[in-house]
Amino acid sequence: MRQVLTVVAVALVVSLVWAPVTSAQTKWVRGTVVSVTGDTFVVKAAGQEMTFKVDTSTELTARGAGKAQAAAEAKGAAGVKFADFVKSGVGVEVHYKDVGGTMMATEVHSGLPPTEGSVSKESTSGGSARGTITAISNASVSVKGDAQDWTFSVDPKTLVLGTGMGTITRQFKEQGKSPTITDLLGVNDRIVVYFKEAGGAVRASEIRVIAKAAK
Repeated sequence: MRQVLTVVAVALVVSLVWAPVTSAQTKWVRGTVVSVTGDTFVVKAAGQEMTFKVDTSTELTARGAGKAQAAAEAKGAAGVKFADFVKSGVGVEVHYKDVGGTMMATEVHSGLPPTEGSVSKESTSGGSARGTITAISNASVSVKGDAQDWTFSVDPKTLVLGTGMGTITRQFKEQGKSPTITDLLGVNDRIVVYFKEAGGAVRASEIRVIAKAAK
């Protein structure tokens, strides 16, 4: 079991740098972690408890993971543990697939504020892409990924998350305004885009900032 958790932690660190595009029929849930045992963890969302399993293909993102991995490697350790970043009482977002009755977590985003949560009602066709912004407007975001380039359509419903986004939004609201996506993001920012495909269009439903471009 220890080996599984270590490999998952490595996937966590890689996902913070460059991970391949994923596209599949998945569901998601946002909630609060109840417990973590071995390669399974329980999340309470919308009044129900859901048990997920992780394996070596699970991608985990969490603040501080990169530094922790570097420190572990400096000491000769294989890596950090999954349970170091997914703990009881922590808010998470889990993207998962139903595999033979088992809910396999494909992506876990940890470190969110605890929440009563929400659950997707049906599968969505889409996935996630990681890369660097090469062009941006209030209608689209172009991203250069490790394997390919993407252009995503965006709109006022596209959610942008990341360190400092709340501060920017609050500053605009104090002026009686709402920030546009170009106020929040810029060229050379490193991001993760969660997208949905419909009618030939690829729409960004959520964008998470990994690192802002140096000024």
